[in-house]
Amino acid sequence: MVKNYLVMTKRLFIIMVALSFLSCDREETSRVEILQIRKKAVDTLKIDSNTFVLDAYLWRDFMPVSPENGQSMISINWLICIDSTKIPDNINMVKQYVIYNDEVWEANYENEAPEPSLPEYKMVKISRNGPKWGPKVYVDVISQIRNSKTNKDYYIERKNVYIERTD
Repeated sequence: MVKNYLVMTKRLFIIMVALSFLSCDREETSRVEILQIRKKAVDTLKIDSNTFVLDAYLWRDFMPVSPENGQSMISINWLICIDSTKIPDNINMVKQYVIYNDEVWEANYENEAPEPSLPEYKMVKISRNGPKWGPKVYVDVISQIRNSKTNKDYYIERKNVYIERTD
């Protein structure tokens, strides 16, 4: 019985050590990946004959029905074709990265019905349940854009986006 306990304890220790190494490696990999994404990100993106910019609005809700420390962050991103032509169907917003100091919130965009009044040269995507940063701080927002015709990914950035506070 004591022998089984020692064997189980040893196995558990080995598993915990292995998991701690894996989590450390993943954290480092994430930092490296974010640095690579930052290097690829541009403020004006050209795909075929279209030129795009990114706009973003982020906020945290502190209305009286919210928790004392406010709701989680919400992010709305707009991909805008600057010559006001229709965004091709093969262009889609896939994921966003919101960067605050050394922290990153990575989120797939949610599938919500587009605004009916949205012009055809704009695409809007939303992410919810973000971190509780700020409000009243600045972040950088990077959107991953995919061209489904070529299956190529691009990264477009909007720097110094202010996280609003709604009361």
